[in-house]
Amino acid sequence: MRNIWAVFTADIKSLSRCFFATAVAVSITVLPSLYAWLNIYSNWDPYGNTGNISIAVYSGDKGCIEGGRYVNKGRDIVDDLRESAAINWVICDTEEQAVNGVYSGDYYAAVTIDDDFSYKMFNMLTEWTGKPSLTYYENAKKNAVATKITDTAVDSLRRTVDRAYLEVVVEAIVKQTNEISAELADGDAENSIASILSGTRSLLSSCVETMDAFAAASDGSSGRIPTLDPVKLEEIVNKINSVRFPDGTGPTVTELDVKLYQALELASQSIEQAQQKLSGLTPVTGIGPDADAAAKAMGEVGDILDGWADYMQETGFDAAGTQTIRDTAELCFSLQTYLLQLPDGSDLTATIDRSLDTINDILGLAGEIIPTAQGLRQDINNMLGQASQTLSLMHGMVNDAAMLTQAANATLHSLQEAMDVARPMIRQVGANLAEKVRLLASLDGEEYLDLLIDTLGASPEVYSEYFSEMVQTSVHKVYTVDNYGSAMAPFYTVLAIWVGCVILVAIIKPHARTEGLVNPRPAELFFGRYIFFFILSQLQTAIIITGDLYILKIQCMHPALLYLTGFFTSFTFSMLIYALTYSFGDVGKAVVVIIMVLQIAGSSGTFPVELLPEFNRRIYILFPFPYAIDMMRECICGLYGRVYLVKTALLSIFAGIGLVVGLLISKPFAGLNRFMEERLEETGLF
Repeated sequence: MRNIWAVFTADIKSLSRCFFATAVAVSITVLPSLYAWLNIYSNWDPYGNTGNISIAVYSGDKGCIEGGRYVNKGRDIVDDLRESAAINWVICDTEEQAVNGVYSGDYYAAVTIDDDFSYKMFNMLTEWTGKPSLTYYENAKKNAVATKITDTAVDSLRRTVDRAYLEVVVEAIVKQTNEISAELADGDAENSIASILSGTRSLLSSCVETMDAFAAASDGSSGRIPTLDPVKLEEIVNKINSVRFPDGTGPTVTELDVKLYQALELASQSIEQAQQKLSGLTPVTGIGPDADAAAKAMGEVGDILDGWADYMQETGFDAAGTQTIRDTAELCFSLQTYLLQLPDGSDLTATIDRSLDTINDILGLAGEIIPTAQGLRQDINNMLGQASQTLSLMHGMVNDAAMLTQAANATLHSLQEAMDVARPMIRQVGANLAEKVRLLASLDGEEYLDLLIDTLGASPEVYSEYFSEMVQTSVHKVYTVDNYGSAMAPFYTVLAIWVGCVILVAIIKPHARTEGLVNPRPAELFFGRYIFFFILSQLQTAIIITGDLYILKIQCMHPALLYLTGFFTSFTFSMLIYALTYSFGDVGKAVVVIIMVLQIAGSSGTFPVELLPEFNRRIYILFPFPYAIDMMRECICGLYGRVYLVKTALLSIFAGIGLVVGLLISKPFAGLNRFMEERLEETGLF
């Protein structure tokens, strides 16, 4: 122990007596931190500058006439892209300008819109000529990462176009269905309904309640299909699309369902922008307009639900159902308050969490408020899907009432037999819908019929908007990271610690002088000089982590633990690198560099290890980088279970390997190393 202390004190005295040696020591303690800081800073927010990525856009769409008005979807797309700030969309006058710009490198990518884009979109039901198409050109040579960004931007554009296309298609289908319904209603009501029964008799098996509704409108039944009263049927037709719940002025159940969904979609978009703000991708000022619009929409839905609850309470509706609606309204108002707090930027994480929880609560209660509407909508969709196969036949039969009557009477008997056989099966299939309908048992017959008819009524615009966005996505981020720089800090910090130790063995000699020592043993010489290495490596690490936390201000859930992790990592790396150099000299230094290169490529510090080649996936667990990086990620993002302790134990194995190499393996190679060093010195090159 005395010799160890003697070597260390001699090193300190030698350093203090030489100004240049002191300057070099100070330099090598600071240099690794610059390596870490510059790399972390350069990766701080790369996706926040995607507005500088240029993508060319050209629209050759000629437009078309739809419903007596000129429409041009290609031009609408271009107008929307002009307002986008996420990507620098460059509007080109010709297709050649856009494509040639990609080849020349002026643009990273280009999107061109065909000249018949609008025509194909609006005429797909009447004149199928193919799908509307976009053509995408990308320059993969200019930059490997840029193509991934442009791919994402163009994929987002494609989803927007698909949504617009679906709106057009659904609206066209519903309009054509309404036209046929209007023609039937304008003619002989009895024969019109009879033609529907004969042409779509298979649809009656989809719902027992639908059959009962038609039976209730008839004069009676004697084992045959009832003769329907045209006066009652005319009353049903007149009530469709005219009854509003609850007091004759409010929205239909379907319209409220769509309005609630659209409001939640706006809220989700605002929350996503706020989450991007936390990641440094969106400025806080960009949240305001969308958050205000979402808050306004949620407030409107809350007012409607409040009105429903008041009406139901006054008219003696079920108390539990009334309270459910009122609870949902309160949740809407709460979500409105949270959305208005998003632009302030204060306590953003907590506000986002509360908003997401509230959205989930609203979605849960919404299924209890309008179960009948959802069940009926599913039944209607099934009926429309089957009825679409007979629409063209029905359209041609409208103007020939006599033919329809004859056809109906000829098939009346067989239809009755089919219904008698199918009725037991119908009741099983319709059990779920019947359960939902029983929830409205407290209503009298007239109120029940009004609500049933009102549920069936909806405009083409309502259906087109609903079907274009049928899926509500809730995002729950686990272990969020404020920015990309903080996410990359573990890798570059660990790499800088290793680089610092490599610099130490490259400049400072690992073998101590033996002058003044009394019978020094190899272990004493090893630890005597290692203490000096250890202190310098700890100073390097302290400077690196201090700069990460207080200069770059990376996210860190456990700063003290991050310091402790850095010190332990530095100890492990310095022990392993010092031992290899002490035992094998210049060969050991070469091994240290090779280990560093292999770890940079395959330590999962940048890309997930699952994406790496098989060779890297097999060997990465044999190196210390992955365990040190995972320990720092636990400190920065948050601890989970015993992950930190397990990684610490695995990392400590490499410190043990260093001790074995330095104290045991070095003895047989001592003479060989001395011989190699002498021969290298003789060349005058090393």
